[in-house]
Amino acid sequence: MKKTCVALTIIVGIFLLTGTNACAEWYVGGQAGFVKPNDLKNVEGIGSAKGISLSDLDLENALGYGVKAGYFFPGYMDWLGLEFEVFTANPHIKQQDVTAGFGSSSSPLGNLAGSHLRIITPAVNLMLRFPGYYIEPYAGIGIGAFWARISDSTGSDNDISPGANILGGVRFYLNENVALFTEYKYNYTKFKFKDSLFEANYSSHGLFGGLTFHF
Repeated sequence: MKKTCVALTIIVGIFLLTGTNACAEWYVGGQAGFVKPNDLKNVEGIGSAKGISLSDLDLENALGYGVKAGYFFPGYMDWLGLEFEVFTANPHIKQQDVTAGFGSSSSPLGNLAGSHLRIITPAVNLMLRFPGYYIEPYAGIGIGAFWARISDSTGSDNDISPGANILGGVRFYLNENVALFTEYKYNYTKFKFKDSLFEANYSSHGLFGGLTFHF
């Protein structure tokens, strides 16, 4: 019962703070933040390396930055919108010990030299919000085209793969045309590096903040 009362109090508080939307429907802005990637998982050989697997590869934390632009539909649909964003980060592959698997057997390969990894993601998101005068919670889900480039002393390799972009945050209006925001992002995709003969699952958590201008 106490938990129910607390939940109802929070919900009522959000609606009291948000009320009716005071801003215009178009917006553009910049964003920057911190990206914490998970390990590269399910690292499998492809092409001539098919049948070989590697242990998960540890990635470095990275800074991220980008831009975004969006539109919320007016009238009865002002809680629904579309957003386009582009953001990038460099979660490099760390120098680390790795193990190779061959069917049911495995053996250590020794120390793997680190590699540079850059990821650029343009994404289109379907956005939902609680329109507000001063505080505006929002959430979105979209699809991104994840472009990745790995490079080391031996060369480089590129891949573009579709993936998921999930986000949620809060916008704080300074006035009708300017707002600060903070948001969480989760990204997931599967890269296939044909020249490097491997594929792997990539996912990351990001905490971003920025400034948007509303028209």
